[in-house]
Amino acid sequence: MFVSGRWAAAAAAACWVFAGSALAQSNNSNAANSDAASRAQHTVDASATAIQQMQSNSEFQNLLKQAKGIFIVPELAKGAVVVGGSGGTGALLVHNNGRWTDPAFFTIGSISIGAQAGGKAGPVTFFLMTDKAVAAFTQHNNFSFNGNAGLTIVNWSPTAQGSVGKGDIVVWSGESGLFAGLSISGSDIVADTAEDQAYYKNDQVGTKQIIDNQIHNAQAEKLVTKLPS
Repeated sequence: MFVSGRWAAAAAAACWVFAGSALAQSNNSNAANSDAASRAQHTVDASATAIQQMQSNSEFQNLLKQAKGIFIVPELAKGAVVVGGSGGTGALLVHNNGRWTDPAFFTIGSISIGAQAGGKAGPVTFFLMTDKAVAAFTQHNNFSFNGNAGLTIVNWSPTAQGSVGKGDIVVWSGESGLFAGLSISGSDIVADTAEDQAYYKNDQVGTKQIIDNQIHNAQAEKLVTKLPS
């Protein structure tokens, strides 16, 4: 009886340890999801603010009306290497069946920017002007802006307006010269699945479901409503 009791006590202790470990893992997972959702909402809020500010420019508005999709990086920092939700997280929205989708989240790797930009951060918008540009984002979880992507990229400027219509992607980095000399060649774009799933509270969601309008988050309306129908 004594031996049996000792084994029973040991088994009970093991169960408590297992249960405690499982609870700790669950708490850690919940905290990670909460952090990812918060980062995603910050990107949405900051993107809405950036769009509102940029729309004061009529050329920006014209591009927005023509675009098939838009990728907004509200806080791009010079040379930023994206980790978690830092400097290069962006929101992708696609103009699908007459309305803009809710955002899917991506991170962008190191960016080459002219020396005069310093270490400042600011918004950059990528207008996706062709179906090929939209497909580059939505059909691959990871791709690079390089020759293999087969995309024509144009940096918008008052003197380059004539070439804008020839670009798959038009990069708008503002008029203040903050990102003068910006080059995205070779930069990696990676789908942030963790933020997608946390933001939409669905561990099966991905970019395709979002841009197909299969899932929504009411908190995204503050960004979606800033875009023309």
